[in-house]
Amino acid sequence: MKTKYACCLVLLVLLACGPGLSCSGSAPASYWVVLYAFSTEGELLHSQLAAAEDTTWAGRRISVGYLEGIPVVLASSGIGTTNAAITLQYLLDHYAVQGVLFTGICGGIARRNRIGDIVIPDRWVTHDYGYVGAEGFQVDSIGYGHLGEEKMKKNLMLPVDSTLHDRVCRAANVAAVDFKPIIDRAVQVRCGGVGATGNQFIDQVEKRQWLAQTFDAEITDMESAAVLQTALANGVPCVIIRSASDLAGGSGSATAETELKEFFQIAADNSAAVVSKYFRMLYQRKFEIPDSSGINN
Repeated sequence: MKTKYACCLVLLVLLACGPGLSCSGSAPASYWVVLYAFSTEGELLHSQLAAAEDTTWAGRRISVGYLEGIPVVLASSGIGTTNAAITLQYLLDHYAVQGVLFTGICGGIARRNRIGDIVIPDRWVTHDYGYVGAEGFQVDSIGYGHLGEEKMKKNLMLPVDSTLHDRVCRAANVAAVDFKPIIDRAVQVRCGGVGATGNQFIDQVEKRQWLAQTFDAEITDMESAAVLQTALANGVPCVIIRSASDLAGGSGSATAETELKEFFQIAADNSAAVVSKYFRMLYQRKFEIPDSSGINN
């Protein structure tokens, strides 16, 4: 009887530990960071996080555990570029991080990106960085540093990691069958193009048109370019997954704020579903994993 009990106990411990976690309690070699801005954007992912340990830092919730079998640090960044940048830098300073995913809602710019659609840009711009003179506002390239380079450089567009972008897009297309529909419309996945970030909630048609004409932007948000810039400075791969909760400036009689309130949670959960599917595919070795990744090798 004791032997049978002991065997069952060992099995339970092994199942609880999961791959990569030593039963002695040692931490995984490295983690993936998953960020979101609003607390409700992270609810679905927190509910799926196994063996989670919660802490707080500067008002932010940070949970460490396993998402689909992969070691993850799941954290709220707060809203806006500064909040997002300092949150990611804090996590990079305190954890060994091999990649960053940012998930959440956004405003649609290109009209083909309708409410609920998943958009995964391959480059980002800070749309409110520039010069205001006699002729009005002029966009400027933002200066950023890159790990291993001695000097900062200026670039209008910041690129996401191309390999990670390809893998996340593959996961998004696989996850599409499980997306929650918007009314009676199936959610679409669009990869590539420009995402535009600024410390502004855009609810004006003229501003949406300006973003489209100036940057050929697909979507807009308030955090992603800052997260990407921070990841680039630390030499960590980064990709942003966004789901349109509204059309910036509104559509028809509805304002963007009205649309946001109605479709926020569906959009947030569909974006989170892509994150979950990515880690599931990573755990199942659907991607080629470099030896240096520290996961499942």
